[in-house]
Amino acid sequence: MGPTKGKVRTLERNAIFGMLAFFALTLLIGTFCDEGLAHALFSPGNVPATFVTTLGIYPFFSAVVLFLGVVFERVLHGGMGKVGKVVACLVAAALALVVSFIGAAALVDGDCLGGIFPNLIRNYPVIAGIDLVCVCPLFYLGFRLAANTEDELLLKRVLGLLAIMVAAFVFMRLTKNIFNRPRFRSVAQGYPGVEFVPWYKISPDPSDLMAQYGLERGEFSSFPSGHAILSSSVIYILFSLSWIVPALRGREMQLCVGGFVFACVIMFTRMVLGAHYLSDVSMGAIVGLVFTLLYLFVQRRISESQQAA
Repeated sequence: MGPTKGKVRTLERNAIFGMLAFFALTLLIGTFCDEGLAHALFSPGNVPATFVTTLGIYPFFSAVVLFLGVVFERVLHGGMGKVGKVVACLVAAALALVVSFIGAAALVDGDCLGGIFPNLIRNYPVIAGIDLVCVCPLFYLGFRLAANTEDELLLKRVLGLLAIMVAAFVFMRLTKNIFNRPRFRSVAQGYPGVEFVPWYKISPDPSDLMAQYGLERGEFSSFPSGHAILSSSVIYILFSLSWIVPALRGREMQLCVGGFVFACVIMFTRMVLGAHYLSDVSMGAIVGLVFTLLYLFVQRRISESQQAA
């Protein structure tokens, strides 16, 4: 690693630590002020906020599809045997369809566009349509961009990125149902037993409350914020785009700041909609930034492996 690249890596790492300190502070503020801030910001049915909040999850799923297109191109033109190529390419294409379907379903969920157009929720023909319309152009774009890239480590870099993204998504799914924290929008309805709970306390199983008031399981998965985890992942997604988009190279700090601002906007909309408290989005951002540091570590090791060879 040259001195210039080493300096850039240090700046990236320091910027991430600075962001971690910022969100640690907002988590502390939320610990004492969550309920008051939630009352002050809550704007149920806020259409602009709902549209903006939908953007928070799109980059994550679309980036996976894009980089699976990169994997497809590298495998297709790599040194793998014919049978291996066919299998690996089919797996990449199938994963792109599956991930795009999951992302499309999330876009029309009640927390996103489904909050404005309820008929979209679990509307599988619509989800399948979004899946096909989105996956093909993004997958092909990744394929074409990779074809114009001579980086010999591109496949390793992308596989490292996808491993981090899968780990972040799995972590999000595993932790959201641990704390059973009611979302503020449900607390605001005044249901007996559905009350404000500090983030550091684990609530009892909400099954009885769900059955009694007809609430979905998602109304008790406020902490941590999945939108915050996925939107803060945009920071390392933007870093990764520089591998295949030459115009983005050398702009690491701008990309870092852009990802930070994007994440903050999405987190604010989550609070406005009563989907999360300040502590929820702060912890989600911290989780996303920890995965960003892990991403930087993995990518550094990949780069060092080439030098060692």
